[in-house]
Amino acid sequence: MVNRGAILLLAAAGACAALFGVLLLAAYGSSAARYVDATSLLGFVAVEPKGGSLAGRIGHLGDPPQVVLIGALLAGVALLRGRPRVAAAVVVLIGVTSVSSQALKVLLGYPRYEGTIAGAHVSPEAFPSGHSTAAMALALSLVLVSPSRLRPLAALVGTGFALSVAFSVIALGWHFPSDAVGGFLLASGWALVLMAALAVLDERLPARTARTKVAASVRIAVDRVAAVGLLAAAGAGVLTLALAALVLARGPGGLMGIAERHTGLVVVAPSVALAAVALLGGVALLSRRR
Repeated sequence: MVNRGAILLLAAAGACAALFGVLLLAAYGSSAARYVDATSLLGFVAVEPKGGSLAGRIGHLGDPPQVVLIGALLAGVALLRGRPRVAAAVVVLIGVTSVSSQALKVLLGYPRYEGTIAGAHVSPEAFPSGHSTAAMALALSLVLVSPSRLRPLAALVGTGFALSVAFSVIALGWHFPSDAVGGFLLASGWALVLMAALAVLDERLPARTARTKVAASVRIAVDRVAAVGLLAAAGAGVLTLALAALVLARGPGGLMGIAERHTGLVVVAPSVALAAVALLGGVALLSRRR
């Protein structure tokens, strides 16, 4: 019997792969796309506060030690909720996205922009961004381990996390915006493949969940803590966004001045954000039955 859910998930993964290919061709083969990448990168670097300490701390959340720690915590949540297969999927997702992103960076290590960009030092081995890939993998894992009713909120929180890391590594001059979107697509494609594998496995070999009172109490407690944590994270994200907007508005020329001086930033930053929202929202929607 054909598993329609798995087919839909694989089709979505194929769409991510296709979009990744289109982005790759544009980033390397189109002079117009490279110009937009460079000018928007200049805008990110220009609006980043002097010193880069905050962006550096946020960007390093995509470093291997931090990713392993956060991933282990998310896998632990899945185990406490009685979902060992989801916990295993989280571990596999973090591992396969890390290996594949690094392999692609080496394979695609070719300079894309010949000009100089003040404050930026983008390496030829930059596509896709490993930090953005890891951040999106963690955001997707958050969606997968969350209870069904909390997945839209988890997608919102995950979007904020992934964008914070991606925007930070761009503002630090480590990556072009296309590198970040490439990382988002890579992580999402792998997540969808793993979700399809889980759907087939659950159909052929239904998982047995513990039905004891203790197990039920633990799941309820974990779900409540998750709800509070996600609400707190969402609130903190909204407050941080408001403070960032206030800081930018009080800068030279305000928000309108930034828009006039860095048009590429105004166009590209929302596009990167839209990509993250669409991917995480889509995964949350497709995972609603799990």
